[in-house]
Amino acid sequence: MMMTIALLLGTVADGDAMASSRVEMADTQSVLGGNEYTVLPEKWELSYDIAMLPYMDDYKRCLGYTDLQFEGERDSQPVFERQYRMDLPRCAGVRAEAISQSNAALGRRGRSEIFTPADVSEAFDTLGYIHIQRGRNLDAQLKLYARAFEEKKRAYQAQIRARDEARPADPFMNRENPDADN
Repeated sequence: MMMTIALLLGTVADGDAMASSRVEMADTQSVLGGNEYTVLPEKWELSYDIAMLPYMDDYKRCLGYTDLQFEGERDSQPVFERQYRMDLPRCAGVRAEAISQSNAALGRRGRSEIFTPADVSEAFDTLGYIHIQRGRNLDAQLKLYARAFEEKKRAYQAQIRARDEARPADPFMNRENPDADN
């Protein structure tokens, strides 16, 4: 039985003997409307035997069970990637148990030669890698929005300056000291 899982969307479709997880980061539109802040597309794909599905889900649940904190400076170091990396050692026990149970399930179904213990470990490693990449992507998105915000702020301030400079001087108002007439 084949299973395709879109990790972000959570949709499931049946097929044959392997499960496949795919996350596609589509080319995002710039918040400013141009290309200068567009994030490049990134694809992550993970394939594993359907017998491993409950154990992969356990590991994904462990990795996802965290209380993210926005701390530190945005520009100095990654905020979310660092926290996502800390999830891997925290979930090491769950990962080891899931690998063991996956290998046992594959052995019971006679599929351990098709999907070897090395393949099982690689699937769990890939899941950890995808988890870290999600944190890195969150950091990139934060930087993207911060840059877009700063650009919009600069454009707005330039607009205000241009408007103020274009206004004719008020003859009844002392511009250098507005309170002088009072």
